[in-house]
Amino acid sequence: MTSDKRVMNTTRRSFLRIGAVLSAMASVGKATAMSAVAPSSSAEVVVKDINPGKPFILTTWDFGPDANALAFKMLTEGRSSLDAVEAAINYVELLPDEYWVGYGGVPNEVGETTLDAMVLWGPTHDVGAVGCLKRVKKAISVARAVMEKTQHSLIVGDDATRFAARMGFEETSLTNITSQKRWEEWAKKGELSDAFNPEPFSEDALQGHDTVGSIALDAMGQLCVGCSTNGREFKIPGRVGDSPIAGAGAYGDQAVGGAVATGNGDVMMRFLPTYHAVELMRQGVLPENACKAAIKRITDRGYKFGGGMAAIRIDGEHGGAQSGWENEGFSYSIQTKDTATKFPVV
Repeated sequence: MTSDKRVMNTTRRSFLRIGAVLSAMASVGKATAMSAVAPSSSAEVVVKDINPGKPFILTTWDFGPDANALAFKMLTEGRSSLDAVEAAINYVELLPDEYWVGYGGVPNEVGETTLDAMVLWGPTHDVGAVGCLKRVKKAISVARAVMEKTQHSLIVGDDATRFAARMGFEETSLTNITSQKRWEEWAKKGELSDAFNPEPFSEDALQGHDTVGSIALDAMGQLCVGCSTNGREFKIPGRVGDSPIAGAGAYGDQAVGGAVATGNGDVMMRFLPTYHAVELMRQGVLPENACKAAIKRITDRGYKFGGGMAAIRIDGEHGGAQSGWENEGFSYSIQTKDTATKFPVV
């Protein structure tokens, strides 16, 4: 992982502006969140004030508590939220028995596991992402390298792997016994990928899956958001899901907070739900209601899908929502100085 020094002495896209951003925030004693202006020249801009809270980290699903414990220790040591988000997601990416994130799971049609990941750094609104990354385990770390070392925001496929190797990442197989066996069992059936099924307007036959999303705020009030997944089982080779798309799998705004999503990314990415949720929070909507509204926008168009969202404001107010996962047990966990709690989403 990159040291804190890289976060503050940075690279391109003017990480040097961080000092100016933080000074401005300090001068007013709070972060000012303004709503997006409606498409009218006479539209009134609504201003909501959200006071920055204490350091926190939020991570989705059942692996959240352990990932948070590791990452929050870094926050207490003065490390950046970028380091914390990377560490939390790396923890999940490297779990040996996690089928839906990182190596060893969710093969595509030809039996290969590929990874999607994205990170967004709040102070400069900089983004780095990789899609359909092959043969490199730490997808979120490669996404960070895209953000810090290039002017690009998204690199995909074999070219993402070549970039990772150029940055010093090790190439290795992402297949293990579990993923190989699952693919062999499926291939014997001779079925097409369910990606060729009709759109899910009657039901969503996809299994639930555990995209990891993390949102952190550090002691300097710097926000970071990230997510990582190996995507949809038996997907068509080359498919990229919602996770590396800013505003789809994850989104954040330094003045407001962040949101992360998990579930049927092929449907959810069409509506940019995490962007929607953050913009609603900017207007003063509570995080839980913002997530509910973002999901309702999808279901109102007739989609039957499994998916969940979690969002947190920079003051620590948080909430989540889900669709079609009444029996899945979707949850997110938050750790702060005072508490470490898992929140089921119903």
